[in-house]
Amino acid sequence: MPIESPDDVAVLVELLERSADARGLGDHFAFLAGTRPEWFRPHQESVIASMLDRFEVGFGDLCSLLAGAPDRCVDLVVRRLRERRSFRDVWALAAIGTGAALAAVARHDVRRGADRREYEDLGVWVPADGPARYRFSPQRRVVLLRDEGVDHPVGLSIEEIACDPVMSPISWHYMSLRVAEVPGVPAWTAERVHLVGTRASCMWTLYANVDDRGCYRDEVVVFDEPPGPEDEIYRAFEQPGRGVGAVELKPYDADLVYSNGHVQGTPGVVGVAGGPPLGVYANPSCRSCGRLMFHVTTVENHVREYGDGWRSLFICEDCRTVACNATGWN
Repeated sequence: MPIESPDDVAVLVELLERSADARGLGDHFAFLAGTRPEWFRPHQESVIASMLDRFEVGFGDLCSLLAGAPDRCVDLVVRRLRERRSFRDVWALAAIGTGAALAAVARHDVRRGADRREYEDLGVWVPADGPARYRFSPQRRVVLLRDEGVDHPVGLSIEEIACDPVMSPISWHYMSLRVAEVPGVPAWTAERVHLVGTRASCMWTLYANVDDRGCYRDEVVVFDEPPGPEDEIYRAFEQPGRGVGAVELKPYDADLVYSNGHVQGTPGVVGVAGGPPLGVYANPSCRSCGRLMFHVTTVENHVREYGDGWRSLFICEDCRTVACNATGWN
């Protein structure tokens, strides 16, 4: 059904209320989240009150649709969490994102015994004191693969990104992003931050410190599983050189293909900059300060074929550290 006016959104919400199985409506709500989330605001309270169990929407879209919901919605969700725990209520409380909601995440849920990992997997950090904090920007940009460009290059040589390229465990450069062009990312010490990889298909995290030029040093790789002999095939891809291409960051709009909770069906789209992390794997904490790291981007390995699965980039802006991780397809 078309969504071209607030009246169309009212019809969509009515269908959600009447449907026993509303899975087919999820793509319509994702389209709304990516194009005109403000049209959903009059319906926030009614959906949270009685339709949340049928609201088949991913957390990133939920952050757009439920953002700024009134405090009475927060109180309602907190009461339900005390009576019967539901991941949809956890998501809703985090997605509202107001001061009251983030205070409730910390005070009324995690500090009452809830598993903080439920929120950390969403990119929400609960410190020892005070309210929870987003460790991602709710503002999202799609990552489009291009043949050329200079702002966000793909395929730099290891010499350009590592202080000691000979000893570095970095074997592959996926892409670099100009930090200022990812809305909501904290101030960074260098113009760009790099998404890189090591010689293994997936299930690893590469940590590094960053020098004043933005180059990586003191790299450490943590493997969920030791690399196998099959990972040696990637050596054949590791040719020196650069200029493979670039990516472009563009706002969400009506031209994207919204399908199955993501926009990767859009030609050329290989991932998302900004927004919460995937939410299905543990997100890294800073090895220096212990704080949950800030999610910058997640892309498919197809941004530059190497390995298999998702590639994500996180930063700790205070400690000047990065984490790049590789996970399988979820």
